[in-house]
Amino acid sequence: MQLSTQALTVVRGRTPALDGVSLKLERGDHLQIHGPAGGGKTTLLKALAGLIRPSTGTVRWDALDPWALTSADRRAHQRHLGFVFQSDALFDSLTVEHNVRLPLERRGVPDDEARARAREALERVGLTAAALKRPESLSGGMRKRVGLARAVVTAPEVLLADDPFAGLDPDTEREMAALLLEVASARTLLVALPDPSPALPMPHRRLADGRLE
Repeated sequence: MQLSTQALTVVRGRTPALDGVSLKLERGDHLQIHGPAGGGKTTLLKALAGLIRPSTGTVRWDALDPWALTSADRRAHQRHLGFVFQSDALFDSLTVEHNVRLPLERRGVPDDEARARAREALERVGLTAAALKRPESLSGGMRKRVGLARAVVTAPEVLLADDPFAGLDPDTEREMAALLLEVASARTLLVALPDPSPALPMPHRRLADGRLE
């Protein structure tokens, strides 16, 4: 899936969260977006994911405007996107495996298949042994890896990661970056970070005050 925006503006209150942002990601592209807190990084990722409607300008999934689709068709196309949240957004009342398979359950995937795919995703991030644990018992770095497994369990074409290294020490950041690059090797990848990460050898652009430099 190709992702693009053209003159994208998103207004929240009186100040644009995004101000005329134009961006194009071809299939397989890897890019870092970096900039200060409040600069619009999360808003851009959510707009690309079809979670926020633009005030003006356009978002395109290939040639499609997600907001011209019915809600059902937009949800169907969102299945091609995986999202890694800044806060891991895990449910501590569920096991690690159950957290990972939730996106599959919501799509009606049979239980046996969902469990098998969740275990496979956990194996890819090195957390097979934690499958039956509760997230609250895991370290911050391990919780981040669970979030990554959940984002890729649906085999998305595009991976959007919102500050996936937040709160991690340098060694754990490097480990997480290596996993991110591994699971995204055949995918389009857009990572939002406060500063460019040397652990992610890819092009980067700065987003500040809602404007992409």
